[in-house]
Amino acid sequence: MLSSLSNSATVRRAYGKVLASGFVPRRAFAHYFMNTEGIRSRAHLQNFYSTFFPESLTDATAHVWLYGQDGILIAKKDFTVPPFGQLYLEVEDIVGHDLDTEGMIFIDLEPPAAIRKQLKSIPNLQGLTVQTPFWMSYRDEHDNYMYVHSIESYRGKVFGAVWPLRQMMSTVAPERHPWQSWRLLDTALLDELQIVVMNHSHTSGTATVGVIGDGGERIWAEEVALDSRQTRRVVVPSAMIEKWKSEGAPVNVRVAIDPLFTGNGKPYVIMRYGGGPWSLHHG
Repeated sequence: MLSSLSNSATVRRAYGKVLASGFVPRRAFAHYFMNTEGIRSRAHLQNFYSTFFPESLTDATAHVWLYGQDGILIAKKDFTVPPFGQLYLEVEDIVGHDLDTEGMIFIDLEPPAAIRKQLKSIPNLQGLTVQTPFWMSYRDEHDNYMYVHSIESYRGKVFGAVWPLRQMMSTVAPERHPWQSWRLLDTALLDELQIVVMNHSHTSGTATVGVIGDGGERIWAEEVALDSRQTRRVVVPSAMIEKWKSEGAPVNVRVAIDPLFTGNGKPYVIMRYGGGPWSLHHG
């Protein structure tokens, strides 16, 4: 629909005026939040508006949503981020107390009015959307730290735009395609493997979470069904890992999902090598 409208010069001019007025679509990036089984998460966010527009040093407002594994809202809270400032959020900061939980956190950093008026200075205004990337850290009781950055936004909400555009962008069907990781995991050293799947879409769906062997064959799989904002931490059975070790095959394995719930909604992979601490990577 948007593509068809863009062919009209009148529509393009009107849309350009709307964007120039500061009504620019924003998407909130989403992350996996883990505060259980000895792992604690922390969100790391910067006021990037002050970096791009240093002549307007004003506060920005971070809107933060925290959802449980079941996709039900646990807490929503707003925070003020000063110019060139940073925000570090643990579960106590969002909920008000410590809580054994895991799920999805997504953040929208709302630009102040002074910044919204300057967004029209960015080249290719008609293709402009604003997103809120942030980092997550994960640490265990021994202060082993793991960091991942945002690679997917929550697709069920759009902020900042005029109402018709918000509706269209929020309800568009997600792209879903099979995915396999390029990261090889050595089964001789692998002690534990968990795959965290998240649904960044506003629609429900099912997917097959699997492990791929040396020859590209699926050697283990589990089907998951997720509603919007739901999260599932899939644990590969330890007996299966021991079987791979005892048989000496496969030598290497890869994680796969068929299909992803959204175009870039790759999983988080938690693993333990050689009796060491947990490690966590994205994709």
